[in-house]
Amino acid sequence: MKQVAITFDDGPWADTTPVVLKALQKYNVPATFMIWGEHALRNPELLEKEAQNPLFCFGNHTLHHVHLPELTAAEANKEITENDHVIENIIGRKPEYIRPPYGEFTPGQIDDERPFIVWTLDTKSWDHHSTEKVLENIEKAKDGDIILMHDFQPADANALDDAIQILFRNGFKIVSIADLVGKDQIKNAKVIYGRDHITYDN
Repeated sequence: MKQVAITFDDGPWADTTPVVLKALQKYNVPATFMIWGEHALRNPELLEKEAQNPLFCFGNHTLHHVHLPELTAAEANKEITENDHVIENIIGRKPEYIRPPYGEFTPGQIDDERPFIVWTLDTKSWDHHSTEKVLENIEKAKDGDIILMHDFQPADANALDDAIQILFRNGFKIVSIADLVGKDQIKNAKVIYGRDHITYDN
């Protein structure tokens, strides 16, 4: 069966994250939330709620949603480390992954222990703000894709229920990132774009 993984950037957010959680729980599908630290500090109860679901994983999306290539290695590390502390203080564990804002970073900023998770399919809700266009992009999903959505964006939140149905109808199983790429591969991966595009060195 064809497989994809769904990821959500920029949450948690009070207006839209509950809509996302409702759809994911309705269909009992896994997802990975890439946490923007400032938003987690404003909405800790939502992050706690996400962490209660064993199907959900987490990524560090930096504390201030910074463009990593503009920072020194030390500054980038501080953004990631401080956000680790924010997330761990709320849910009691360190996030499994790192999602660089805008999908951009420099090789020297790659964490030694956790892979950077990028993506192969973007719904682009941040650009068009259209539920209809989100669904048009979901129709383009291919086997092995990591899908980028934003639980901060109303277009993605409102489209998610239909998006999941589209993926099911098109023969996809929605799985975790680890199940998509393989637990052995993920141990040594440095950057993961999708199942078929993984970097193992700097």
